[in-house]
Amino acid sequence: VEAAPVESIPVEEAAPVVTETPVVEAAPAPVTPEEAAPAPVEPAPAPEYVEPTPEPAPAPEYVEPTPEPAPAPEYVAPTPEPAPAPEYVAPTPEPEYVAPAPEPAPAPDYVAPAPEPTPEPAPAPVDPNADLNSSIANAALGMVGTTNGWQCTEVATGALNAAGVGAGVVWPSEYIQYGYYVDPSQAVAGNLIYYNNGGNGYDHIAVYIGDGQAVHGNYDGQTVVADAYLSTAGSPQFIQIAQ
Repeated sequence: VEAAPVESIPVEEAAPVVTETPVVEAAPAPVTPEEAAPAPVEPAPAPEYVEPTPEPAPAPEYVEPTPEPAPAPEYVAPTPEPAPAPEYVAPTPEPEYVAPAPEPAPAPDYVAPAPEPTPEPAPAPVDPNADLNSSIANAALGMVGTTNGWQCTEVATGALNAAGVGAGVVWPSEYIQYGYYVDPSQAVAGNLIYYNNGGNGYDHIAVYIGDGQAVHGNYDGQTVVADAYLSTAGSPQFIQIAQ
């Protein structure tokens, strides 16, 4: 009997194992028919203990190697964006040459203006009765204290006669025939003053000499200078004597 071929155990390259071939005894030779009775067969000896071949260690699982971290890139400053092109601005045309204005002449030193001449007062209008009025007033003043006891009409008539006015009257109201009434605001010395008592006693006549004064005849029996506005003789009326 040929020995059974022993299969060899493949060995992985990772861990090579040496395989021991077990020792097998040769099978007995065949017996002939004549040898009917089988000869007692001795029990085959127990095979020697062969330590089992350890199973090969499993190949380690493939672990992909951890990639090394990429080195940090070097800092590169960003490239500045190019400034935008300026808008086109047309060049300002140069101004035409203008000759500078001549400097003004310096102001002359201040000279105070000459004072305006004081206008001469306009000549007073010539009063055609000025000389007559002055003569009447002066004549009446000359009779003060010298004609005591004369009536008011006698004093007034005497002053007119002395000034060249021939008058002969009896009552004070009759002197208006020698002139005309004037406003009291325009009365001047030499005018006669007629006092109309409105029926309360006798009327009165006097000669105005200015400044609110008059020559009165028969003033308590005397010829005196007194107020032209008598409280007891009514409102005065001024008479301008005319030639």
